[in-house]
Amino acid sequence: MKSYVVKFSDQEEGPYDETQMAQMYADGRIDRNTPCKPVSGGDWKSVDDYLPMLKYGTQLPPATKVPAVPLTPPPVLLPSQRVAVVDFHIPFGSVLKIMFKWMAAALVVFCCFLPVIFVLWLIVAAIFAAVFSGAMSTFHHR
Repeated sequence: MKSYVVKFSDQEEGPYDETQMAQMYADGRIDRNTPCKPVSGGDWKSVDDYLPMLKYGTQLPPATKVPAVPLTPPPVLLPSQRVAVVDFHIPFGSVLKIMFKWMAAALVVFCCFLPVIFVLWLIVAAIFAAVFSGAMSTFHHR
């Protein structure tokens, strides 16, 4: 049975035999693209290149169950306990950058809605003109 060395975040781990590799694949600790190489020597290739049968899942062992860690509730704050408020230091230049970005976004949105606002203003002006002309025409006919 062949053994392989696996590379996790630029660190070599192993050797692992084919059964252990299948278990790690079933557990999701490695995938098809994880780099590995045989212990006996060879180039770094993906797990899929050296163990292509793993991707079909027919010979995989059942995944090992990781015991769930019981959640501990957060401690209850008593009225006598003090709470510290932390002050964040944000450079003024960063605040200005954020403000300019928000203003640029607001300008783009305003320009997109400007035709709608203009049409609504024309409708309201036409309604006022119709009401005002009707009121003025009653004064003219007396």
